[in-house]
Amino acid sequence: MTEHAEDAQAATLRVFTFLSSWRADWRGALVLGCGLSAGGEAFSIAANIAGAGFLGVDSRPEVCRATLRSGACDFVVNSVDEALRVLKNEIRKRKPVSVALSMDETAALGELLSRGVQPELFAVFGGAAKLAQEAAERFGALGAMVAGLSGESGIGSDAEAKIEEFTSRQGLEWVSLICMSAEQLRARDAELLELVPPDDPRRHWFASAPRFFHRERPYRRLAYLTAKERRKLGL
Repeated sequence: MTEHAEDAQAATLRVFTFLSSWRADWRGALVLGCGLSAGGEAFSIAANIAGAGFLGVDSRPEVCRATLRSGACDFVVNSVDEALRVLKNEIRKRKPVSVALSMDETAALGELLSRGVQPELFAVFGGAAKLAQEAAERFGALGAMVAGLSGESGIGSDAEAKIEEFTSRQGLEWVSLICMSAEQLRARDAELLELVPPDDPRRHWFASAPRFFHRERPYRRLAYLTAKERRKLGL
C-alpha cells in the first residue's frame, strides 16, 4: 500500500476506490476474500459501501469475532451452507452484506469452487496468499478479478497502479478534512454528499463512511476530490 493506507479509514477508501475503478455499481455482486487481517476488514467495509456482498474466509474464530465486533462484518458463520444462505438472500435483493466464515481456508475455498460459486472479485490478505494461490487461479479462470496477492491490504502493485490511473484520469486528489467536533464532521459529510452528482460512485463513500468511522479521533473525513470541488469547499 502507499503512505495513505496507514489506518482503517485510509485503507478502506483506497479499496473502495479500487472497486470503483472497475465498476460504478457493485449491487448484486459477490466479493470473496481469503483471510480477515486488517486488509480483510478494509475489503469487507469497502465492498459493503460499494453495495456488494462480501464473504471473508478465516480459520481463526477469534479474528472472525473481532471483525463482527468492529462492525466490519454483519454475520459470523461456521459453514459454507450458512454463508451462502445469507449471501444469496441479500445479493438477490441487491443489498450489501458482509459475512465472516470461520472455517479452514483451503477447505472452504475448495467447497466454494466445487459448488460453482463465482465471485466478481477474489482477494487474499496477509499470510493466506500461499494457501489461496491455486484458488485464485481457478476463480480467475472463471472470470473473477483477482486482487494482487501482496501486502496486508491484499492490494498489490497492479491494483495500486489502477487506483493511481483512475484517480489521475478523474482529476482526483487525496484530501484529509479535519474537524473540531462531531457536529462539524456531520456538517462536512452533508456538504460532501451534496458536492458530487447522483451517478458518482463517491456518493456511496460520503453516505456510508460516517457509519463506519464515527469513532475516530481527531474527527476527520478522507476523500478523493477534484480541484473544482476543493475550491468549493474553500480548500
